[in-house]
Amino acid sequence: MKLQTTFIASILASSSSITSFTYAQSIRGSSSTDKAVNTQRDLYPSKDSRIIGGSEASSGRYSYTVSIQDNLGHFCGGSLIAKDVVLTAAHCQGGPYKVVIGRHDLGESSGDVIDMKRELPHPKYNDRTTDNDFNLVFLDRPTTANVEMVTLNSQSSLPGVGDEVTVVGWGDTVAADDVQRLSDKLMEVEVNVISNQECDASEGEIGGWYDTYKNQITKNMLCANDKNQDSCQGDSGGPLVIKGNGASGEGDVQVGVVSWGIGCASQHFPGVYARVDTAYDWIREEVCKGSGYAPASFACSGSVQVDGSSGNNNNNNNNGSGSGSGSGNGKPDKPNKPNKPMAEGFVNNGSNINSSSSSSSIASSSNGNWNTLYTENFLNGFGIFRKGGSDAKHYIFLKKRDGVARIQGGNGMQSSIYSDALDMGKSYSKLRVVFSFFALGMEDNDSFCLDSSTDGGNTWSEEQCWESNDIRNKVWNDDEAVEFGVSNASSVSIRFRCNGSDRKDDVLISYVEIQGLP
Repeated sequence: MKLQTTFIASILASSSSITSFTYAQSIRGSSSTDKAVNTQRDLYPSKDSRIIGGSEASSGRYSYTVSIQDNLGHFCGGSLIAKDVVLTAAHCQGGPYKVVIGRHDLGESSGDVIDMKRELPHPKYNDRTTDNDFNLVFLDRPTTANVEMVTLNSQSSLPGVGDEVTVVGWGDTVAADDVQRLSDKLMEVEVNVISNQECDASEGEIGGWYDTYKNQITKNMLCANDKNQDSCQGDSGGPLVIKGNGASGEGDVQVGVVSWGIGCASQHFPGVYARVDTAYDWIREEVCKGSGYAPASFACSGSVQVDGSSGNNNNNNNNGSGSGSGSGNGKPDKPNKPNKPMAEGFVNNGSNINSSSSSSSIASSSNGNWNTLYTENFLNGFGIFRKGGSDAKHYIFLKKRDGVARIQGGNGMQSSIYSDALDMGKSYSKLRVVFSFFALGMEDNDSFCLDSSTDGGNTWSEEQCWESNDIRNKVWNDDEAVEFGVSNASSVSIRFRCNGSDRKDDVLISYVEIQGLP
């Protein structure tokens, strides 16, 4: 199930033949669990301010909407329900991360940025079924931003079937599963509530496969849809609201939290949201216990003060930080990472030497005696490469570059991109692979590797691996070069593989050139 971050995507093309198969459900954000094939945190701002089926919201209209960001950027949305508490989806949990409040355009630096102090998922959250998909994020301090708090719905009669509701977020604007393009500006779209019975009966073909919602819609969920409009990856955790009349969100009532769905804007499958009224009592109780700034509508009793007054509270009763790492502020020290076994199908050539980056430009056809055989800039997808599995993604724009392939984690072939056998045309004694990469989150014992195969990918040779102390993190490393022998080979396959310890270990690749030396 792929976690759903908010927005509406175009209807996927259907196939003439319907095959019974389980299509990956879409969880609409990045997840710390393994439920989603493509997790929520696989999301990045695009250069265009659009969301499929929606439009840009007026700046400040939904001032309570927040962006939850890790070191890769936005991965989930949320809503401010107290000055120091955010409501988001449980499938978004897993720190550390920051919450950005009062920022309409994620490409700017406005707003208030606050560390997550602790997170509290719903005690009955089920990461397999996504039932009770609620998470309370307690902030390190109350926000100073001039924003509204959204009112939570406590009435089981709201919303009614057919009611128009609005979902907002910075989510994916492309329906394809292996391409993601987030909006950098907050978007909104209006959808209509349908009954849980109708939602549970949803079935049909998507991407050439047959799927169904049967027996998956619980009383803790609500569904909404409209033609060519829906939430999508990147919007997970964001609010579904009944709009009021306030210019900054005053009077808005949150009825749902963006949760999951099959595809985005499919004609057969509506978006599924966590239903706020079923969790209202739990939310109120925990905010009253854990916040020093609980909204007056919660009518908290005891020592907790309301709306910013000072007073004792129970913030110290539970100061864990989810699955995050770090020290201080109640966060556990980061555990030592285990050594990772070599991925299956490898021959280790013993080359683990860091090759220095060159600042010289790469010739388009030859460079001295080196002949350029293939180039790939990832502007139109993976190009000559294929995704090894769900830990590989293509982005139209990422980290200030057009066309980027991303690999993450340490799951062997799944965490790789690879080429089919590339015909070399004639015999070469050596090949050289020149590429640009960006490493993020790589720590001790993390690495990424370049592998080659001369038998069509049946066996792979590990040509070179880079560990964290060999590379510069969080910057583009251009013109990295690796040379290796390929005597008498008529074709070669190239693979880039991430060998990290978790899903927060990432390698981005923006350019690859394969050269041959006669």
